[in-house]
Amino acid sequence: MTVLFVCRANVGRSQAAMEYYNQFYPGQAASAGTSVDRPGERLEERSGAAMIIVAMKEHGIDMSKNERRQLSPEMTANFERVVVMAESETVPGWLAADTRAEFWNIADPKDQTLDVTRQIRDQIRERCSQIS
Repeated sequence: MTVLFVCRANVGRSQAAMEYYNQFYPGQAASAGTSVDRPGERLEERSGAAMIIVAMKEHGIDMSKNERRQLSPEMTANFERVVVMAESETVPGWLAADTRAEFWNIADPKDQTLDVTRQIRDQIRERCSQIS
């Protein structure tokens, strides 16, 4: 099953979920953000990405070169499911109404400690392993 993972800034949650899902099902996932201020920016260039990059490296995944992408309606057409982890106020109406959308209540790792970021990372990995 192809899955698009969406969070607010396309820095932490959606990037981590994409990486885990692609470990389970290679090439079947992508990620995007509902409110990306600098599309195309690499995660290593984003100061707020440091903890999630470290936490993911602990699991052997280097996301530092991943680029941020802005969500668009056209982008969702290529996916069977859209998993949304963005705050409700940032989710566009067209996505909220999409029957393929599934909403996960996952905390944003931005400005969190490494220990909290690890908990978020592990929650994302567990949820990704359960997608069928």
